[in-house]
Amino acid sequence: MAVYTNLNEGHIIDFLRLYDIGELISFSGITEGIENSNFHIKTSNGNYILTIFEKRVDIKDIPFFIKIMLHLNKNGYYCPEPICDKNNKFLQKLKGKPTIVVNFLEGKSKNNVTIEDCNQVGSSMGLMHLSSKDFELQRDNSLSIKGWQTLIKNCNNSVPVNVLDKLQPELMKDIQNSFDFVSKFWPHDLPKGFIHGDFFPDNVFFINDKITGVIDFYFSCTDILAYDLAIAINAWCFDKQYNFQDKKYQALLKGYNSKRKLSKDEEFFLPLLCQAASLRFLLTRLFDWVNTPIEANVVLKNPEEYITKHKHFKKLVKNIKYVEN
Repeated sequence: MAVYTNLNEGHIIDFLRLYDIGELISFSGITEGIENSNFHIKTSNGNYILTIFEKRVDIKDIPFFIKIMLHLNKNGYYCPEPICDKNNKFLQKLKGKPTIVVNFLEGKSKNNVTIEDCNQVGSSMGLMHLSSKDFELQRDNSLSIKGWQTLIKNCNNSVPVNVLDKLQPELMKDIQNSFDFVSKFWPHDLPKGFIHGDFFPDNVFFINDKITGVIDFYFSCTDILAYDLAIAINAWCFDKQYNFQDKKYQALLKGYNSKRKLSKDEEFFLPLLCQAASLRFLLTRLFDWVNTPIEANVVLKNPEEYITKHKHFKKLVKNIKYVEN
């Protein structure tokens, strides 16, 4: 989450008249994330999150995000629930941009991740995949492997050479070689379905060491289920110095398999998918590192983290014999 569109009290008071959720008491911008503008709204009825979708989000995709959250809530999964206005509409406009309101989930994200946390994360993701099994809407992954070559081109064209050299000599060459490799062996036939696409620690809330909610479904789409797991492994199974933690990895896998058991093919291709996930986040972080507007109220994430994670999974995958598709 982030803030690109600034709002004042008058903007929000006027906007809330469309809803039956009480009168404004206070509001604050949320700086975490990079994609949309988000505000914590406190009203006389309770707490809510207001999200303004920015340029990167196609307005045609927003009904998918709304409906998957409604579907998961209906199935008992702990995620934000979209709030309809007085005319039973979920999607509105604020300052000319598409906007939704969802309920506020209690809890906090964790800075110090434990092995038990990873087990719960795996279980939560497995449950999410099961709960969305009968969700009929589909959305192409706008950041799927077929779009990474464009991301590579954009990074080549916009990231200064001195920035690249400081991060890692010949970084773009390494990225291109990695992309060519994962493309060559990409497991197109693995089971697909709804994926969250951004199952990071700052999107998972805990109270008393128990998961209470998963937020930020605005990268969600239809893709390989095990790729969603690979994203989570990248996000949860390293320490703060970016060293891989096998016990956390095993706990996360055990949790996932307790809800949805991976097939043999999914297990076999999981290291390749982990390399791919590290490459995807390296690319987007690298691009955002130099292309995010200075005036945006955003906490940028250094791409160095995913350079290190990418190296780890490349080394791991090198010892596995995949067959070209």
